[in-house]
Order: sequence, then structure tokens, then C-alpha cells
Amino acid sequence: MDTRSLSVGFVGAGRAANALALGLHDIGYRVTSVASSTLASAEDLAGRIEGCTPHPTPQEVADGCDLVFITTPDDAIAAIARNVRWHSEMGVVHCSGAETASLLEAAQECGAMIGSFHPMQTFPITNLGAASLSGVAFAVEGPSDLIDTLKEMAHALGGWPVEIGPQYRALYHLSGFLACGAVITLVSQAAELWNVMGYTKEQGLEVLLPILRSTVASLEAQGTPAALTGPISRGDVGTVRKHLDALEGQAPSMIPIYCEIALGTVAMSRDKRGIDHAKEQEMRTLLEDRLARARTLFVV
Repeated sequence: MDTRSLSVGFVGAGRAANALALGLHDIGYRVTSVASSTLASAEDLAGRIEGCTPHPTPQEVADGCDLVFITTPDDAIAAIARNVRWHSEMGVVHCSGAETASLLEAAQECGAMIGSFHPMQTFPITNLGAASLSGVAFAVEGPSDLIDTLKEMAHALGGWPVEIGPQYRALYHLSGFLACGAVITLVSQAAELWNVMGYTKEQGLEVLLPILRSTVASLEAQGTPAALTGPISRGDVGTVRKHLDALEGQAPSMIPIYCEIALGTVAMSRDKRGIDHAKEQEMRTLLEDRLARARTLFVV
């Protein structure tokens, strides 16, 4: 069966739904229905897809589609699965990164095939459709017939599927957080240091964005730990001591996060063979001592 002949619907019309619905439409899938808790959101998304109808309730999407993607916030998924009358000729898939397909157990009890389809990607307010999904990994889960369809969709979108065991689902989602949300938090703290130097945080971010872009490019080209740069990777203990002294005097609350990250960098530098055993131990002693001292002063 050509999966592009399936009638595909969405429950939820946020950023993930916009990316997936527009992306699937761009590559020839029949996206025919969308519902949202705010009808205007469903109308906005449906209005950009020829032949797509907005609906006020999930039931209308379920009644008219072969495959339904639930793209709501995670906390709403199970309730939608319980409150919709599904049927045995359809598939129901959620797009949560942290949750397994078992969250849709109520739909399975109605006879529907259940699964999950999560793109390891963050989506901007302005969506680029299929272009925003090219090269992206999709965590897929489900029975064989459904998972074959989901894998085909992942490839058609220009991405690639990965199968994550239920016991590893939280780690999978955590890896995405560390590469995205945690990085944004860290960059935000780096930009805030510019307040101490007499500039605004926004000006600090403007300074830092080029090095951030260059870092991502190096990661893509070289991977880790080869892309690692900086004083720790060179074994420059004196510079690290200056960093710590500056933080103690001007931004002491940042010492714990600096030390924890730096200790990880020490391990990477050892793997990269950028530092020898003696330099590694000297660096660890410095960082662990300052971290212990900071923890006596701050609740971390």
C-alpha cells in the first residue's frame, strides 16, 4: 500500500503539528484534518494545506482519518486517547519525546494501532515545512505495520528513523534537552556575564553567536572530542584558575556550573590526548577544590 494515500490528521496545531503537517503535505501526503483546543489555530494550519479541514474536536479528526498524530502537550495526550472513539482500521500516534506508545493504551483498547513519532528537532515560530525536517532523526515506535509506515514517512521527509526501547525513552529525551534547552540556558548565563562588564545581555549574546555557530560547524565536521577547544583542552591550568578567581569575585553563583562542566571537559581533553595524566590530575584537583568551597557558600 502506498502510505501517501492514507488520510492523515492532527490533533493539536502547535509548532510540531505545523512542521509535520506542512512537511508531509509538501512531500505528497494527504493531510486532511486538524483539530485544536483553539479553533483559530486549527483554521490557521488547515488554511495552508489544500484539502485540509479544521475541526473543533479530536473526534471529528478520528472519524475521518486513517492515521492521527496527537501533537498536543504531553499532559493532554492520555486524556485525548481516553475521550475519543477510535476504531480498528486506524493508527494513532503521539509525538512526545519522553513518553512511550503505552500512553495511548485507551486507543489500543478500541482496536487502533498505537505508536509514537518524535522528531529530534526544535521548531521556530516561522515554520519551513519539510525543509525543517531534513536530516532529522525520528524516534519511532509501534507494531510492525505501523512502524513501517512511520519509517517510510521519516525517510520521505528527508530524515531517518531510530528505534528507542521504552526503558531508554527518558534518556533519549534527556539527550535532546542537553543539546538544546541546556545549551540555551548556558549561553544565557554566558551572555549575562556581559552585564558585569558594562554591556547588556543582548549585546553579550550578539558577541557570542558567531562563536556558537562556529562551534556547531566544528561539531558537525569533526565530532567530539576533536572539535573541543579552549584552555582545558590545552592543559592551561593558569587560565582556568583565572576563570575561577574572576567568578569568585564577580559572579560566584556560576562557580558550580563552571566546575561541573569543566570536569567533563577535562575527561574529554584526556580522551582527545590534549592533556597528560599529570595535567589532568592538577586540573581536577583545582576544580574539585573550588567546587567544594562554592558548595559551602551556595545551595546548588
